[in-house]
Amino acid sequence: MTTRRIAIVPHTHWDREWYRSYQDFRLNLIDLVDTLIPLLESDDSYPYFMLDGQMAVVDDYLEVRPEAEERLRALAAAGRISMGPWYILMDEFLASGETIIRNLQMGLLRGAAFGGTMDVGYLPDMFGHIAQMPQILRLGGFAHTVVWRGVPSAITKTGFTWEAPDGSTVRAEYLPVGYGNGAALPDDAKTLIQRTADHLQEVGTLVIDDLLTMNGSDHLMPQPFLGRVVAEANDLQDDFFFEVTSLPKYLATAPTEGLEHWKGELRSGFRANMLMGVTSNRVDVKRMGGRAERELERRAEPLAALFQEPAQWPQRLLELAWKEMVRNSAHDSICACSIDDVVDAVLHRYAEARTIATGLADRATKSFARSLADAGATVLNPVQRTRSGVVELVVGATEPPSADVQVISERTGLPGSMVLDADTVRTVLGMLQGPRIDNDAWVHDVVVEEDEEGIDITVSVGPDERHNVPIAQAKADIYTRLAARPEAVVRIALNQPPIRRIAARVAAVAGYGWRAFEPMPLTHPVA
Repeated sequence: MTTRRIAIVPHTHWDREWYRSYQDFRLNLIDLVDTLIPLLESDDSYPYFMLDGQMAVVDDYLEVRPEAEERLRALAAAGRISMGPWYILMDEFLASGETIIRNLQMGLLRGAAFGGTMDVGYLPDMFGHIAQMPQILRLGGFAHTVVWRGVPSAITKTGFTWEAPDGSTVRAEYLPVGYGNGAALPDDAKTLIQRTADHLQEVGTLVIDDLLTMNGSDHLMPQPFLGRVVAEANDLQDDFFFEVTSLPKYLATAPTEGLEHWKGELRSGFRANMLMGVTSNRVDVKRMGGRAERELERRAEPLAALFQEPAQWPQRLLELAWKEMVRNSAHDSICACSIDDVVDAVLHRYAEARTIATGLADRATKSFARSLADAGATVLNPVQRTRSGVVELVVGATEPPSADVQVISERTGLPGSMVLDADTVRTVLGMLQGPRIDNDAWVHDVVVEEDEEGIDITVSVGPDERHNVPIAQAKADIYTRLAARPEAVVRIALNQPPIRRIAARVAAVAGYGWRAFEPMPLTHPVA
């Protein structure tokens, strides 16, 4: 009779937020890692532990226990603690492809500080898997993944070859009853043996060779007696050889030849609930996520890359925005299958990321505007596809409007001046905090002159933003003059030419391209 190897992998599955808030769960995480570190340092019979394949667990702990970083680094470098490779365990169908890739990049980069991440693309509890996942993993240097939900009935063994549409393949270790088939193992060798035999009957012919026993589940603590009970079970019988190991060590000897083959996405509910309802649950969360992703992927980053100087690249701000996006991609965050406090936190993170992205995109377009030699109106296409259509803009109104534009509003010029006392002038200047007066009015220049009769202040205003306008210097100059001549007459002139807000149809502009504004004829289809 052949002795069957029972590979026990101690781990925890850590939902960052779910039926309790992130901070509530983090209190438990601190207890877990506070227990784990001394256990691994002092007990060789408890040799390995896996922190759920996500670096966020490490960061969340070290934010509270920064003094423990060196101890964690030593255990990770020795292979005792497995970290990453993901930053967080995401929902693959609700996060964009770019978010998934950034997730992996962030995990690998953060894990490098601890000697590297686990070389397994661990995907234990996603609600199905996208077809491109083997391609993403291969590009990241991974040959193995571990999956549970979504595996179809055509797969009848615990190992199979999974192929992406581009032909990339990885070996997939299938967990037929989930990532907790060895959760809460008994503190008794005879019971462990019986439980293992029962589990083998449950999974039956699915098991190829060795039995992978995942000793952990949602938010479970390590079991410090594991080494002792495994040794006792091995002494009692010869049917099984129990071994406490790590996931990479187990997969290093897993069979790779003659495996069943599957190509494409894994989205079957044949053996495990797929939780498909989370796709349409709390649509506000999905919409906010999509908007934030578009702002980052399609506007902030490409526009900054195209229109800002390399020295102005907003690296840290983009990192902060992406970190919020990746954290929100967690399978119990973006899915909105959580308590209201969690949903509120998710919406706030999306708002933060989107605000950063919108601000960076706005700065990039202003940088583009400053680079133009001609101050005339220019139409910029801020998306990647060529498009035409109707634009709205503000132009000078000294000439009658063209027949090819629709006038939305007009503002006449404001020539002339006002005579004010010194106190009123100080009040007005205090209100002038920057170059913007309203949406269609920006300060272009401030000129201060003085004669025997008093002080003349001329403020020139235009419809477009100008940079390096000396407002602060002019205000300081005026305050100095008022202090020297408190009784002087002050004349303020506002030089604002007439402007017109119009809508016009323009010709096609290439993706991320621009052209001088020129309205196209407004034609209507003939009936």
